[in-house]
Amino acid sequence: METEVATQSTEQEFVSNSFGTVTNKRVVYFSKKGWFSGGTRQDVPLRHVTSVSFTTSRAIFAGIVLLLIGLGLLAGDGVVKIIGIVIIAFGAMNLIGSPTVEVNTAGNDRSKSFGFPWNMEDAKAFVEVLRKQLFQA
Repeated sequence: METEVATQSTEQEFVSNSFGTVTNKRVVYFSKKGWFSGGTRQDVPLRHVTSVSFTTSRAIFAGIVLLLIGLGLLAGDGVVKIIGIVIIAFGAMNLIGSPTVEVNTAGNDRSKSFGFPWNMEDAKAFVEVLRKQLFQA
């Protein structure tokens, strides 16, 4: 009987990445996380999470403008070329899109987290595992 109680009280971790951690009892995630901000850590019991979604946020207009500015700066010399390359990289990241994870809790608190384009697989894994925990039979 004692080992059965100990087994039920242990917490199993299913995924832990840049978007958060999902266990069999709770979810830890970062609300208002952006490209250059860490966000606020939220630690919520799994039973209080009502939904989770994954989208890709793109800023097409901003990406095109940044690409054009960056291409224009490539005609310059030295440091101006480097600035142009950095601006082109930001333009490309806006066009590719950022993974966005939105977690909704029982109090209807919607929290969004954004990641870099190369964090797309982390976002998908976080959402997939959290959904599996929410809707398990």
